[in-house]
Amino acid sequence: MGSMKRLEELMEVAHGYQRSMALFTGLRLGVFSALASGPSDASRLARTVSADPRRLSILLNALVAVGLLKRDGAQYENGKLAARYLTDGPLSKRSILLHHRNCWPEWTDLERKIRAGRKRAGPEKNWQENFIRGMEDNSRERAAQVAREFPLREGERLLDLGGGPGTYALEWAVRYPGAKVTLFDLPETVRIARRILSEKGRSGEVEIAAGDFLKDPLGGPYDFVWISQILHAFSERECIRILRRARQAMAPKGRVAVQEFLLDEGKTSPPGPAFFSVHMVAATEGGRSYTEGEIAVMLSTAGFRKVSARRPDPAGVGIVTAQAGKKETGRPG
Repeated sequence: MGSMKRLEELMEVAHGYQRSMALFTGLRLGVFSALASGPSDASRLARTVSADPRRLSILLNALVAVGLLKRDGAQYENGKLAARYLTDGPLSKRSILLHHRNCWPEWTDLERKIRAGRKRAGPEKNWQENFIRGMEDNSRERAAQVAREFPLREGERLLDLGGGPGTYALEWAVRYPGAKVTLFDLPETVRIARRILSEKGRSGEVEIAAGDFLKDPLGGPYDFVWISQILHAFSERECIRILRRARQAMAPKGRVAVQEFLLDEGKTSPPGPAFFSVHMVAATEGGRSYTEGEIAVMLSTAGFRKVSARRPDPAGVGIVTAQAGKKETGRPG
């Protein structure tokens, strides 16, 4: 890559480690060598390389997304580049690539080496602070677009479930001052959200509620529930539980919108969601990227009706909407 001139190029460099580690992991597991003898499905390949089938299939789909592997139905096989350079043979580059993988720990320790024992230039923000403020960085422009697409009427109540820094919640609150907007997230997260809202001089415009949305009361009833970039961190079973609890906190004619990185139905594109799915394997126990169809099924299973979807943007971010169906009796799931 030459001189960077666009934000997209900067972000491509920042995310480059994901593709590198997916390649290195495939090599270390022996995926390419195992496929040298012929196509295989994920389950059989997982037995060959001693891996978890679900997690391995997510990695394989990401490798398909960048052309290192090909897939026909359930069968994976090496692409031309992988067959030539990532398996045993006269043109193999496996050893030098594995050497680059062995250099990974030194690169992750680069900051300490460059500091050479000197004190840091100030207190280092913790992981959670960087994560939540990073969500603010990513959502500023999109929040305005989404708030225009989903207007609120006078007196309506909105729940931003797992709303992180409160970027979307604040946009709705400012744009529709007659509505009541609530941000619900974990206690540590809402502490950061309060700081962000205070820095903007908007502390009183969004109601803040702290808790675990898998078990704590969500309040309500809400006319609109916004669930943005949350489901990918959870298994399908947990996602249905979250959606069911959201539905039970909604007014009878309430509506929900789920925003996610959406895979196509084959789960091998676009590359962004495919590699984000691998990131979820690394960072969570059961999370991954989902397809529009999978989210639609989750919503229906949770009791929603009139499920529809909006076309994803070029990065694969899309929105699936639904309306509240008849509520179940008994306690929330």
